[in-house]
Amino acid sequence: MSGHIPNNKLKNKGTYKDTINIALAGNPNVGKSVIFNQLTGLSQTIGNWPGKTVERMEGYLDFLGYRFNIVDLPGIYSLSTYSLEEIVSREYIVSDDVDVIINVVDATNLERNLFFTFQLLELKVPLIIAINQMDILRRRNIEIDFKALENIFKLPVLPVVAVHGTGVHQLLEEAIEMVVFQYPHTHYNEKTRDEHDHHSHNYYRTEHIHDKVKVNSKVKNNFEFPELSKLLSFGKEVESCIGELIMEINNSQLSSALIKYPPRFLAIKLLENDEEIKSSFKNNEIIKIADEFRNQLEDIHGEDVHTIISSEIYNKIHDINDKVLIIKPHKGKRKVRLADVFDHLTTHSILGYLILVAVLFGIYIFTFSFGDFFSGLIDELYTTWSEFIYNSFGEENLIVKIFWDGGVGGFLGGIGGVLVYVIPFFLVIEILQDSGYLPRAAFLMDKAMHTIGVHGKTIIPMILGFGCNIPACAGCRIMETEREKKLSVVLSSLVPCAAVMTVVLGLVGRYIGFFWVTILFLINFGVIFLIGRILNKVMPGQCTELIMEMHEYRMPNSKVILKQTWIRTKEFVYKALPIIIVLGILLEILLIFNALEPINVILSPITVFWLGLPSITGVFLIYGILRKELTLVLLAVLANSIGVSLVELLSPFQMINFCLVTMLYIPCFATIIIIAKQTNWKYAIQISLLEIGVALLIGGALNFGFIIFSSF
Repeated sequence: MSGHIPNNKLKNKGTYKDTINIALAGNPNVGKSVIFNQLTGLSQTIGNWPGKTVERMEGYLDFLGYRFNIVDLPGIYSLSTYSLEEIVSREYIVSDDVDVIINVVDATNLERNLFFTFQLLELKVPLIIAINQMDILRRRNIEIDFKALENIFKLPVLPVVAVHGTGVHQLLEEAIEMVVFQYPHTHYNEKTRDEHDHHSHNYYRTEHIHDKVKVNSKVKNNFEFPELSKLLSFGKEVESCIGELIMEINNSQLSSALIKYPPRFLAIKLLENDEEIKSSFKNNEIIKIADEFRNQLEDIHGEDVHTIISSEIYNKIHDINDKVLIIKPHKGKRKVRLADVFDHLTTHSILGYLILVAVLFGIYIFTFSFGDFFSGLIDELYTTWSEFIYNSFGEENLIVKIFWDGGVGGFLGGIGGVLVYVIPFFLVIEILQDSGYLPRAAFLMDKAMHTIGVHGKTIIPMILGFGCNIPACAGCRIMETEREKKLSVVLSSLVPCAAVMTVVLGLVGRYIGFFWVTILFLINFGVIFLIGRILNKVMPGQCTELIMEMHEYRMPNSKVILKQTWIRTKEFVYKALPIIIVLGILLEILLIFNALEPINVILSPITVFWLGLPSITGVFLIYGILRKELTLVLLAVLANSIGVSLVELLSPFQMINFCLVTMLYIPCFATIIIIAKQTNWKYAIQISLLEIGVALLIGGALNFGFIIFSSF
C-alpha cells in the first residue's frame, strides 16, 4: 500500500514491528466477510479457536507502513453466552490480542444492528462503526446523518459499500489514528458521502494522519470511552441496582477471567443471570445480591430483566433512528423494482416452493454436470497415463503399485471424485448468498426442517447429498451454530448419494424391480427422520430459531464470490487431499500383501450369520468405504470370474439386504474426512459407529424377520 508513517513500537503480539490487531464484529450477513476479503485478499488462514470447534478466519495486510492482523469474528446478535460463537467473540473482544473493534452494521437494518453496538459500548473497547450497504439504502431514497451519529456515539462512524470496496481502507486509516495517534473522536468528513470521490478522500485522510503527533502507548490504556450512562439509562430502578453491584464488584477481588471486563458490564450480566460470568465470581455474596435485585426488578416491572434492559436499548435506538435517518421524497411516480418482484415471488406460499425446487434441482444439475464432466476427463487422463506407466515399468512393479496406483491414484481420485464437485457447489452457494436468495430458501423450509431438529438452511446440503455426500457435508459449514452444523452433517451423510443409487438401481432395480427400490429409499428417509428426531432430543442445546437478515436482491459481485469460493475450497486442498493420498498408499500396501482376505473370516459372523449374506461380501463392504459403487462393481467382477450371474450369486432377499446395508452402514472415507474437518475426528468416528450400528440393526432385523416369515 502507498504512504509511509514512521515506525512505532506498538505493544501488541504481532510479529511485524508495527502491528495493529483488528477484529470485525457484527450480526450475521452484514458484510463482515466481504470487508475481510476486500482487506486481506488471499492472505487468509482458516482454523478453529483454541479449545473450541468454532471456525476462526484470520488474515493480514500491509497499509501505510503498518501490518494489520484482522480476525473475522463469528456473526452474532448479542454478547450473551448462549452459543460457543458468542463466548468466543466476547472473550476475544476484551482480550489483549485485539487493539480495535470494527463493528459492521447493516445500513438497511439499523434498529437490530445497533443493539449489538450498544453491547459493545458496555465493554468499553476501542470501537469504529462501519455502516455497510449504503448503496442499497440510498436506492431506497434514505440517507444517514453521519455527523449526528458520531456526535451521539462520540466514536468514528464511516459509510461503507463493502461489495465495491468503497470506504473499506478508510476504516484502517481510522484505526491508525485511534491506536497510534490517540484520536478516537474523528469527525465525519463530508467527502465520504460521495462514493465517486473515494481516491481524493484517501489522499485527504493520509495527509491528515501525517499532521498528527504520535503517542507511543497502547490504545486500550488511554482511549476516551464515551460515558454510556449518559448515552443510555435503563431507568431509575435498574440503574440503582447496577450502581450497587458496581460498588460491590469494585470492592471484591476479581478472577483473571473477570478483571478484563468493565464493572458496569459485569453488573448488567449478573442482573441478566449470565451463567458464564456468575461461574467466574469467587464472591457468592455478590451473586446473591444480584439475584435479589433481579427478583425485585421483575416484580416491579412485571417482565424479566432481559426484556427490561432490551426495551430501553431499543427505545434509545428508535430515538437515534429518528435523528439520523433522512428519508427523501420520491420524485415522480414510484417504479416497481425488480428486486421487490423477486422478493415477493421467492417468498410466496406456493410459488416460493416451486422456485425453490427449481433452484435446488439447478444446483444439483450444475454441480454434477460440471463435476461429472471434469471427473471423466481426469479418469481418462489417469487411464492414459497408467497405460504408459505400466508399459514402461510393469503393472506388477511394487513401486508402481504403491506410488502410482496408491499415491497418484488417490491424488487424482481426490480431485476427480471430490474437488470437481466441491468447487461448483460452493460457487453456486456464494452466488445465492450474495444475491440474497439463500436466506429466502431457508425461510421457506424452516418449519419442515424443525421437525428433525435443524432449521431451513440444512435443506441445501441435504439435497446436494443425493449427488455426493462429500460436498453435502462440506456445505454444512454454512450453518451458524455448532449444534446445527453437527446435526446437519449427520443428516447429510445419511442421504443416499449417486454411488449408492448406482448400487441400488444396478442390483435391486435391475433384477428385482422398481417397487423394491422405492421401499429401500423409504426406509432410508425414515432412518434420516428418526435419527434427526433422536439427536434433537439427546444433543445438548435446542434448535435455534432461524434468524437471518434478508437483504434485498442485488447483482452478485464476481470478485467477492470467487474469493469466498477459494477460501471455502482451499481447506480441502490443503488438509483433506493429503490424507486421501496417504490412505490410498496404505490401502495398496494392504492389497499387495493380501491382508484384506482374512477380513472375510473375521466378518463372517456379521455378514453370514447376522445379515444372511455370502461371506465374500465382507471384503466388498470394506471396499465400499472408499467408494460405495465398488461393492457392486466387485460383485459383478467376482460373478464373471466364477462364471455365474449376479442372480445366481445373490438371492433376491440378499440383494435387498446387501443394498440396504450399503445405503446405511457408513459414508465413504472421503466423507468421513470432510466431517472431521467440519467438526472433529471424535465426532466423525461417532457418526461412523452410529451409522454402522443402525445398518446392522436394521439389516439383522430384516434377515431374521425374513427367516421367520419363510418358515411359515
